[in-house]
Amino acid sequence: MQKNKIDPSEIKLTLIEMAPTLMNMLDRKDADKGEKYLIRHGVEILKNTSVVSIGDDSIDFKDGSKFSTSTLIWTAGIKAPDQVNKFGLQQGRGGRILVNKQGQSLDDEKIYVLGDVSLTDEDGSGKGQPQTVQGAEAGSKVAAKNIALAISGQKTTAEFEGKYSGFVVSIGSKYAVAHLGKNTHLSGFFAQAVKHMINFMYFFQITNAYYFLRYLRHEFFNTRNERNMFHGYISRQGNVLWSLPARLFLGATWLVDVSQKISGKGSWFANKLRLTSFDWLVANTTSGASAAGSDATSSTATTAKATFSLSYEYGNQPMLIFKHMPKWYYNITKFMIPNTDVAFFMQKAMTIFELLIGLALVFGLFTWLASAASVAFVAIFSLSSMFYWTNIWMIPMAIAAMNGAGRIFGLDKYIIPWIREHFVNWWYGKEKSIYK
Repeated sequence: MQKNKIDPSEIKLTLIEMAPTLMNMLDRKDADKGEKYLIRHGVEILKNTSVVSIGDDSIDFKDGSKFSTSTLIWTAGIKAPDQVNKFGLQQGRGGRILVNKQGQSLDDEKIYVLGDVSLTDEDGSGKGQPQTVQGAEAGSKVAAKNIALAISGQKTTAEFEGKYSGFVVSIGSKYAVAHLGKNTHLSGFFAQAVKHMINFMYFFQITNAYYFLRYLRHEFFNTRNERNMFHGYISRQGNVLWSLPARLFLGATWLVDVSQKISGKGSWFANKLRLTSFDWLVANTTSGASAAGSDATSSTATTAKATFSLSYEYGNQPMLIFKHMPKWYYNITKFMIPNTDVAFFMQKAMTIFELLIGLALVFGLFTWLASAASVAFVAIFSLSSMFYWTNIWMIPMAIAAMNGAGRIFGLDKYIIPWIREHFVNWWYGKEKSIYK
């Protein structure tokens, strides 16, 4: 409204309903919640009101009164298209084609009818199955099985059985009401969450990661005017230029750290154990150590007591995040790295990965993956009793760099669009009009 210089007070929304109630597929209590939400947000509701004609700037009601309006949005429910009348097949309520429980037309068993245009009279009331996704999915499964049976010359035995888990009515992008199963009633945030979970399930069923990610972006992260279930808290738009220093500094930190592991006395490529917190390996390499040496080590270790701090302080020893490995992680690590040969290989592999992470962040290449790998590595080092609280900043720094920081003075600006274009076209095909 601000963009078009429109004063919100000049706009009035009026909902006109012919029936005496709204949202009749819901429990009355749930529907009333939805109605109150509309009223609370300034929507005028006219129930038991029939429209008989529409003019250029007004509509006429059945009782003879007029309603002035400059914008009319007409919603008349679901009806079979007029083209269906030309098929010569029996039709029921709303022009829907009558089908049996096998999904076949009552006039020709070779014709299968699916979705909203079909009517399966399950209970004999003539209303047919609800025109919802669940009804369409149930009908499509039955038709697919019976078509396969018919092709192979077998009798079509699969029958339609409608299973309806409930209904969710979304009122805008921040509010919804839901009636699930027999006794579950939700409203507000949790009802909206159910709506999104249903959509997530749909993407998983069709195994389409591309459109799933697009859905996340459009419904949660790139919404305007706070129009998402989190009221805009996760969709703030900002200049990713400010995250460039975070990306470069994090990458430089990894490179500085790994430089000491590539060469020199502390090289992780030498066949010398660096994973000193892995006591089952250390025991094998130091079995000949004397008790005197052990005592000396203990004495030295106690000279500087570790102090919790998120920054380095003179005279204080930084504190490990985990002084000892958690039992579950200890068992997993001991299973995966049972001897020094495997340990030497892992030391070299981790060094190479560290180097790649640092280079990727500095050059802005696959920044999101490199940042996620940074979080994973910090977690691994922490659980392995090899990481200090003073370096825990690397996790929030990596998360901050996941906001597209690689597109600012980075290779992601060129690589990611190229991959997206070519991979999507290769995997899903190129979208084009079907009209000639």
